[in-house]
Amino acid sequence: MKWLIKLCLCLPLLAQAQVLTVKVPNRPVNNLDQEYQYKLLELALTRSGQPFRIQPVELDLNQFTLQQQLSKGKTINVFWMGTSSALESSLIAVPIPLFRGLEGLRLSFIHADAQEKFNQINTLADLKQLKAAQGVGWADNKILENAGIPTFSGRYSSLFRLINDGDKIDFFPRALVEIFAERSELVAQYPNLAIEQHLLIRYPFAQFFFVSPEYPKLAKAIQTGLERAYADGSFMKFFNDNPKIREALASANLDQRVTIALPNPDMTPLLKSIPAQYWEYPPQG
Repeated sequence: MKWLIKLCLCLPLLAQAQVLTVKVPNRPVNNLDQEYQYKLLELALTRSGQPFRIQPVELDLNQFTLQQQLSKGKTINVFWMGTSSALESSLIAVPIPLFRGLEGLRLSFIHADAQEKFNQINTLADLKQLKAAQGVGWADNKILENAGIPTFSGRYSSLFRLINDGDKIDFFPRALVEIFAERSELVAQYPNLAIEQHLLIRYPFAQFFFVSPEYPKLAKAIQTGLERAYADGSFMKFFNDNPKIREALASANLDQRVTIALPNPDMTPLLKSIPAQYWEYPPQG
């Protein structure tokens, strides 16, 4: 009887101490992932109070296929993506913007010789004459297509080559933070890959952590950890001190750019209901 009582007393402690296995895809172009999302995930899990172990998984998949793998939860069980109705219906979204709204501020990769052409673009009507690129399965595709901008969908890692070669597409919009990190990482490989200097494309958007529906405890831990990180100030310290954030804001020259605002036709209830405290650059449009 004594051992049974002891076992019953220990069971809650054993459950609490269960290690969360976190399987994260490691993409071919991952400089920003490693410096921001990966570290933010570590911060959230640390603040959750749950013991965890992160296992990077080498994957080079388009987002649609990656989403399917994430839904099953066998190969990977968490990843960061721009939110959409499709993602929120099939995965567990942690509804806290990872970049505080910087996700919706878009600069573009162009061929190094194309800047003069883009200097003549001042309206959406002008922009519709050019062809954009986005990854397969990205939520941004609907935003661009809804605005009447011709859009080519391809594998993420191949789009940089297409811009560099001046083939098929004119511009590749990227989130403000993403574009400077990717440029630094890829400049040696793609010397014609340039950051366009004239335009800012802006739309309501947020990137969330998405978790496999097979791992609800992991989703709860990430959300609890992010909320605690906001409460104790560690999220804002991480955001303000992160070198990728600082580099992007210092280099973007936002005040000197012509802004083209696009509506998001897929404003999900989660995206609409995000509290103001989680936005540095609140959605417009």
